[in-house]
Amino acid sequence: MSFQAPRIRKWPFFAADGLFLALAGGIVVSGGGGLALESWGLLMVMVCVGLGGVFGVWPFLAEYREESRRFEAREFGSVLGQVKRLEEVGKLVSESSEQWREMAEKGELLAKAAEETTVRVREERELFREIAEKADAKERDHLRLEAEKLRRSEREWLGVLAGIMYHVFALHRAGKSSGQAKLIQQLNGFQGACLDICRRVGLSQYVVKAGEVFDPKIHKAEEGRPLPKNPVVRETLAPGFSFQGRPAYLPLVALAAGTEEKAKEREGEEGKKDNVP
Repeated sequence: MSFQAPRIRKWPFFAADGLFLALAGGIVVSGGGGLALESWGLLMVMVCVGLGGVFGVWPFLAEYREESRRFEAREFGSVLGQVKRLEEVGKLVSESSEQWREMAEKGELLAKAAEETTVRVREERELFREIAEKADAKERDHLRLEAEKLRRSEREWLGVLAGIMYHVFALHRAGKSSGQAKLIQQLNGFQGACLDICRRVGLSQYVVKAGEVFDPKIHKAEEGRPLPKNPVVRETLAPGFSFQGRPAYLPLVALAAGTEEKAKEREGEEGKKDNVP
């Protein structure tokens, strides 16, 4: 709903203008012409004409002033609207600045937290590496100690088992030398059972054949006796043992003098071993 401003009615002003002009004309006519008028008559005519002109111009001046006020009011309203928009823009800018400031503060906090987290992770990684290295070193030492214990224990029970088998072999030799067939049969069974038990744990017994060329690398001669010329094995005094395919104990043998053929055979075997890459 719009309101229209009231307009000034001009006809009263025009009527007053006509009245004063008519009055001035009447004064002029009643005085017998303009040259015959006295001074007071001229003054009255001038006053009437002036008042008529004022009333004739007055409504237009009033409209002009009214239009000017309206224009100023519109301009002032426009300025007020622009000011309000500027205030709104300023408020938005202020809110945006506040948000940017809060975001910047949060970004700084996040950056600081990330930096602290990175430092903490680096420290924990170094600590974990040190703990792992210490644990590895401790574990290696423990494993080395356990391996040494196992090897020592292995050597001990291997020596005990080989010593038992030495006695079994000596008992078997004594039984064979007795000439009693029944006793020899029983000792053969006993020795076979012992050898089967030894094979289960990886210990194997071997006896050097008589007449085999003596080799100090794989045979052990009796102590305190000189080596004969071209020595060959006369008999095995104590068997040799290998553990899991590796030589463990050399056989103890009694030696005898051999022939020239045995010496040449020994030299040929040594040459073959030297030529093996």
